Amino acid sequence: MNFASVRFIVIVFATILAYFVCPKKYRWYVLLFSSCFFYIVAAGKKAFVAAILTVGIAYAAGIWIERSAGDKKKRKLILSASVIVLIGILVVTKLEKYFVQDIRWTVIPLGVSYYTFSIVGYLVDVYSKKQAPESNPLKLTLFTLYFPKIMQGPISKFRDLGPRLIEGHSLSYQNVCFGIQRILWGYFKKLVIVERAAFLTKTVFDGNLLDYSGGGAVLLLTTFIAVISHYCDFSGYMDIVIGISEIMGIELEENFRQPFFSKTAAEFWRRWHITLGVWFKDYVYMALVINPTIIRMGKWVRDHIGKRAGKSVLTVIPLAVVWILTGLWHGTGLSYVLWGCYWGIIIIISNVFSPEIKKLTAVLHIKTEASDWKLFQTVRTFLIFTGGLLISTLVGYRQIRQYLWFVVKDFGLGRFNEVTFAALGMDHTNFIILMIAVIVLWFTDVQQVSGSVREKIAEMNGIGRWFLYAALFLSVLVLGIYGPGYSTSGFAYAHF
Repeated sequence: MNFASVRFIVIVFATILAYFVCPKKYRWYVLLFSSCFFYIVAAGKKAFVAAILTVGIAYAAGIWIERSAGDKKKRKLILSASVIVLIGILVVTKLEKYFVQDIRWTVIPLGVSYYTFSIVGYLVDVYSKKQAPESNPLKLTLFTLYFPKIMQGPISKFRDLGPRLIEGHSLSYQNVCFGIQRILWGYFKKLVIVERAAFLTKTVFDGNLLDYSGGGAVLLLTTFIAVISHYCDFSGYMDIVIGISEIMGIELEENFRQPFFSKTAAEFWRRWHITLGVWFKDYVYMALVINPTIIRMGKWVRDHIGKRAGKSVLTVIPLAVVWILTGLWHGTGLSYVLWGCYWGIIIIISNVFSPEIKKLTAVLHIKTEASDWKLFQTVRTFLIFTGGLLISTLVGYRQIRQYLWFVVKDFGLGRFNEVTFAALGMDHTNFIILMIAVIVLWFTDVQQVSGSVREKIAEMNGIGRWFLYAALFLSVLVLGIYGPGYSTSGFAYAHF
């Protein structure tokens, strides 16, 4: 469902209104009804049935694991079987376009990657006795299908989000103000930046690079705009859903913390899609680190090659598995596998060879605390992310060769002009608006690093505060790309 549509806004408004009208102890029923209604409208009845089937499997498995408390072997068998079934459903939906094109009943449930990971995490936590199984299937259904997070996350843990959804929250002026701020900021990113940037990025990257003739200079700028647009698309969605939940007093996990200010690749992934990284760390990486087979491999390597090599095995194998799975989570094509390997290799090298990297910086007399070095690290991380995005975007050898040709052989600095941009679909006015919007985005993120922007706004006097609210609202209303005759693109991560 399009988040810029009147239908979505009506569902959100009706949900919030009904939520605060109902008595506190019944408010979670409002969320449950709205989430089910949203899912059926957005994905269809078949997809809804498939999602409910997943909830049923998780509910039954959780109860069964709890009832088998005295039999560790049986508990492990139930967990393994249920996780295999749930991940199997996810894999089938991922591979559907390759193998089952002619099966009419096959559906791809909305948000299947996100809610599957949440449900698997829930079952592992029940097995590990970090939480009791949920005895009410409706509450587990609400956690799974909660409509603000169903399309793109965050990937929440039941023990964290479940109680927040069930507990009735009071109406708070501050929550309403902060929630509306966050929603407007999300729409600013999506409608003012992402949809405007799409004039350029779609023309160049949506399978049309072979027809491109604008030169390497324009191509590089378009690439950097695509990177910023990608960030705004995903983080803008998160701003909207976090804001909607905040109005109702429900706290969702942050998924982004100014990732382009990161100094290293590892730090970047602690700031980008945070809940996905936490999920892989808690449920895959840590499980592999303590896996007896991997530990034995590490001991063998230590005894036959060396202590450091043996220790590296305990890092390299889990990280390699995690990043290959991360690539497959994003998509099933070869480009996503290469993308996962790309990030995995960078992070593994930086981890394993950390002592050598420190020695090299010392030999080169690099002052690691100097501002110019930190700027270099930030730019380097941005370029690393750009390379990863190109790997997952450019399809086929011919497109990659075409891209490199323009950057290396046909830079075409003389074609960096209005005529070229206009030919690609970006006129002068829209280009200026886009650049100003990006500057506003950068300035806001800089301020956020030094402290909460919303708290800074709250400290302003009433006139200044409401002036900013009005300016943000008008910028979305006047400068946003939407309306009759225009199809606003869906959020990119909603396809995962």
